[in-house]
Amino acid sequence: MWRESQEAERPVAWVTLDDGDNDPVVLWSYVIEALRRVFPELRVTTSPARVGPSRLVDVVLPEFVNELSALGEAALVLDDFHRISNATARESVAWLIDNAPSTFQLVIATRSEPALPLAAWRAHGELLELRAEELGFTPAEANVLFNERLELGLDREYVDDLVERTEGWPAGVYLAALSLQAVEDRHAFVSTFSGRNRHVVDFLVDEVLEAHDPELQDLMLRSSIFERMCGPLCDAVLERDGAAELLGQLSRTNLFLLPLDDHGEWYRFHHLFAQLLRVELEHREPGLATTLHHRACAWYRDHGSVDEAMKHALEAGAFGEAAELIAGAWIHAVNAGRHATVQAWLRRFPADLLREDPLLLLVQAWMHSVFGDRDEAAAKIAALERIGNLDQGPLPDGSTSFAASLATLRAAYSWGDAGAGYDNALLATKLQRPESPFWTRVCWALAKCCYYRGRLDEADRLFGELAEVGPREERWVLAASAFAYRSLIAGDRGKVDEQFLLAEEAAGLTRDRGAQELLGEVRLATGASIAARAELNHALQHVTHGVAVLRPLGRPLDLANALIRRAAVLEGLGRRRAAAVAIREARAAVDSCPDPGVLRERIEALEQSAQARPRRQETKLTNRELVVLRMLKGPLSERDIGRELYLSHNTVHSHTRSIYRKLGVSSRAEALQRALALGLLKL
Repeated sequence: MWRESQEAERPVAWVTLDDGDNDPVVLWSYVIEALRRVFPELRVTTSPARVGPSRLVDVVLPEFVNELSALGEAALVLDDFHRISNATARESVAWLIDNAPSTFQLVIATRSEPALPLAAWRAHGELLELRAEELGFTPAEANVLFNERLELGLDREYVDDLVERTEGWPAGVYLAALSLQAVEDRHAFVSTFSGRNRHVVDFLVDEVLEAHDPELQDLMLRSSIFERMCGPLCDAVLERDGAAELLGQLSRTNLFLLPLDDHGEWYRFHHLFAQLLRVELEHREPGLATTLHHRACAWYRDHGSVDEAMKHALEAGAFGEAAELIAGAWIHAVNAGRHATVQAWLRRFPADLLREDPLLLLVQAWMHSVFGDRDEAAAKIAALERIGNLDQGPLPDGSTSFAASLATLRAAYSWGDAGAGYDNALLATKLQRPESPFWTRVCWALAKCCYYRGRLDEADRLFGELAEVGPREERWVLAASAFAYRSLIAGDRGKVDEQFLLAEEAAGLTRDRGAQELLGEVRLATGASIAARAELNHALQHVTHGVAVLRPLGRPLDLANALIRRAAVLEGLGRRRAAAVAIREARAAVDSCPDPGVLRERIEALEQSAQARPRRQETKLTNRELVVLRMLKGPLSERDIGRELYLSHNTVHSHTRSIYRKLGVSSRAEALQRALALGLLKL
């Protein structure tokens, strides 16, 4: 009724939540899609799945709110909000409420008071609450339902009696109204009805079921295990044919079954009625629900719906089968940004199984690593190694064996040990098959370890291969990362043009997929390429953003690398206090690494350079060196500069080396930054 009245004035989007929506990425994907259906012009370019749960509030929701501001009046209903227990999901909804435009209304329907800042919203007059007492049926409203809508011909005194017996409880009134349609002596029914009497609830189930033939009764009872159902699913699980026709017939004659689409394909039972049916199913056929859940799991698994298959496997207590499912699906869920979904799956397993099952231990090790929880990841790896049989495989996720997956994991998450990461990456290349979905990740880890060990030729070759293969195999995250690292390598070699083009390739890949905030190394490469052209203020924005993305990931090598580059840009801008802070943080990150590779030399050089801080008059460049320095600011290579100045390449190279020595730097980008700080160049 409310929705119908509102839709005449403004678009209303409706999302009925279930347990799967407890993942904030899933929640906001559905919310955006629901609003897009009533507002086709809604444009949210940044996908929640690409950004991940931790940056939804920083990236996706601000864009979402800006779009809402431009669209005009709108309302969103989040039904069954009591299913949302994830803290990140709840906090993101609270953020929307605090920041939504005045033209937008959020309606939350819930069976329990939501864990949201209700008191603050009440104090500011931003909250309208309708609680159980306001939502209860009045006698007049019940009379409309019984006699005007359902035409039951019930005397008003019996209507009043029924409202008093149910205390206006909507579900009780609703169930009574529907049951009254199936009884002859309606007045006698009312006199025995009590919404608080368990025997009457049993009576309602019996009356509703007895109103249908045995075939439909069987369908209703056995399909009550589903949150939603369709004909083929019911046929498979109930081991029968013709369920689609029966569901259509039932939906037309029984308001307990609600259609979920306009095609008559998917349905669901009224929630309360489904609960009653499940109780009755267990009463009539004890233990059958477990068998039905097993069959439902198989059907959903065969039809590619891992979420539903997992749900039914866990309901059936088929934890071995559920472990196989999660072991095969976790990598795809993580790649889609659905970290909370994997965590929710894991929480459904018994504690002893989480401690003992090898597949579950491996998934937990990967998940803790993804979240930067080094100690927990190490504990799960140690438990897995104690079990042994690490050569067992192939695994459901496509890894060749447990040993291969662990080598890949240790290479990808070396926790600051470039040497150990390199050794594990080499081992993974021997253990993983090239056709494994983990092969590109192994190559990426090997390339990164080469980069941090200063083996730039090898790193550049491997990243180059990934940059070609990644887009072809739709592994765009690895491809964008590969382009970014190739850009950083080109910059270290003084190839300014190549550095800029590679950074553009990396940024383009993330921009096309609305994931500019996902990869810190892409922003870092963009900033470094801009700094190489002496546009330091612009460069600082990108480099600082890259640091912010990398900081919470728990990867000290990546963070130290980003901080060193940010400190160099700050030095170039003459912001020495800010540079000193960045240098101290970079030093702490480097010192936390068992083997920081070349980063130790880089931080030491940066510290020495910052301490020296030569004054302008102490840096005496010859006139010819000043000319070369000014040309280094542009895009020309040393060979091109030689042609412009009618000098040999060797002569220009000698001048460049002399400039580096006098400025105390080791690269073109650092030379330009130092020259700007000393006033030898102007922005």
